[in-house]
Amino acid sequence: MKKIPIGNDDFKDLIENNNYYVDKTASIEELLSNGSKVALYTRPRRFGKSLFISMLEHFFDIDKKEINKDLFKGLYISKSPYYKELSNYPVINLDFKDLKRDDFDSTYEEFKNIIADVYEKKTYLLDYLSESQALIFNSFIDKTAKKTDYERTLKYLSNWLEEYHHQKVIILIDEYDVPIQYGYLKGFYDEIVSLIRSVFSSCLKGNDSLKFGVLTGVLRVSKESIFSDLNNPDVIDMMTPTYNEAFGFTEKETKELLEYYGLELTSIVKNNYDGYNIGGVSIYNPWSILSYASKKVIEPYWINTSSNDLIKDLLSKISEEDKIEVEKLLQGESISFTYNKQITYLDFHDSENINSILSLMFMSGYLTFDKNVYDEITKLTYKMYRIPNEEVRSDLIEMIQKITFQKVINQFDTYKNFTRALILDNKNIIEEYINKLLATISYYDEKESFYHGYIIGLLGSFISHNYIVKSNREAGKGRFDVLIESVDRTFGCIMEFKISDKESEMENLAKKAKKQMKEKEYYKELQLDKVENIKEYALVFCGKKCIVR
Repeated sequence: MKKIPIGNDDFKDLIENNNYYVDKTASIEELLSNGSKVALYTRPRRFGKSLFISMLEHFFDIDKKEINKDLFKGLYISKSPYYKELSNYPVINLDFKDLKRDDFDSTYEEFKNIIADVYEKKTYLLDYLSESQALIFNSFIDKTAKKTDYERTLKYLSNWLEEYHHQKVIILIDEYDVPIQYGYLKGFYDEIVSLIRSVFSSCLKGNDSLKFGVLTGVLRVSKESIFSDLNNPDVIDMMTPTYNEAFGFTEKETKELLEYYGLELTSIVKNNYDGYNIGGVSIYNPWSILSYASKKVIEPYWINTSSNDLIKDLLSKISEEDKIEVEKLLQGESISFTYNKQITYLDFHDSENINSILSLMFMSGYLTFDKNVYDEITKLTYKMYRIPNEEVRSDLIEMIQKITFQKVINQFDTYKNFTRALILDNKNIIEEYINKLLATISYYDEKESFYHGYIIGLLGSFISHNYIVKSNREAGKGRFDVLIESVDRTFGCIMEFKISDKESEMENLAKKAKKQMKEKEYYKELQLDKVENIKEYALVFCGKKCIVR
């Protein structure tokens, strides 16, 4: 049985160590037949970009000729006329995905470390270089090179590699936009853009030693800010019909993978992890499918794979009118907006620019293209976009809940009032706080799981660090209870949730909830922890109304 390669981005390790591999080597043929001088592939996080770069490195790298000769046997590319390009070119490979620092100086130091690692792999060139060239080469290894040399570092290396191998060089840069996003979030955007622009300009334009360059990232940062000196890189985004199967899993690939591990491609799997329309092909989230194959449990996997701070920050600033559009998305509708391919982080300064925010959400995998709609009145065709699946929808709901919780907290004098109300059994105050929260948000979903997560978020926001919030749900039994326990175990409370379709039935449901807590003796769990003061609360929801009994 092959291993499930969750998080394994090393093509060589994946192939040699009996991992399940979904063959994406056809994209090598597509890349070579396309003939682009510089290609930028944009896809959401955890969609296989780093594995793609690793695959390209192992296919082309002349320095890995002996290592690579057996890696591609039996794969699609081995039957292609382009297989003759195997191990033919020197390759420079840079990975920017961990270039996340809080200021420019530390980012620049880490950039130096990345360059040093690249040069360490090419030290065989020192036997060939002149004395002056060797001094520059070694200055990159010991990280003493001048700033102007760092701006030309990849051009230097590619020139020396071509002279040594008599072959032009392939430059691979993974997650090129990570340091730019961190520069925007941490306040050194102009400095990092200036550095990246200089590096890219020297090695990707006017570099006679360049065979071609490949970059990956989530966003296409506007050519005015990063690619201003390049001649229109070939951008392959999620609307591009070419390379549409290079990242993520097709339905056929997903079905075969799941069947290999004894699982079925059910409608539940499809609703949670499918739905990405990439160049006209339906694509499943590869991270989520591999995680499901491993754990065999339907749950959100993709949402916790990296930070969504930028999207969260931007959504917190949108207008009430734009909130309605986001709510439509959460309710399963499609909306139209102008997709901005030439996005720049400076566009996000304008919180009214909903098109830029929705474009960011599209590139980041929170939205996908749905369909074209022709308007008989305007005689125009509009592109419609939607949330791809339930996994993403749940992430967006959780994100918006956190935004709302913070806004509500900021309106209250202190969280201590809420904590005190729980301890003193003041149901009126508890009810007041919860209803204020429900009233502040227009995005809601009247399902028990939503209310459960909503109140957990509320408690997590209001309760101080002296308390532990735990929750439990018994699927199919309608049991949702929340346990709040003080660190010193002097206080604990139990909350039982009920959902009503009619306000007139809320009181009866509250009585049933209290009776259930008594009969089921939920309090015993706290007693086993030697909690001294235990309170029980029945919470009944109907739409945006809550009663606490």
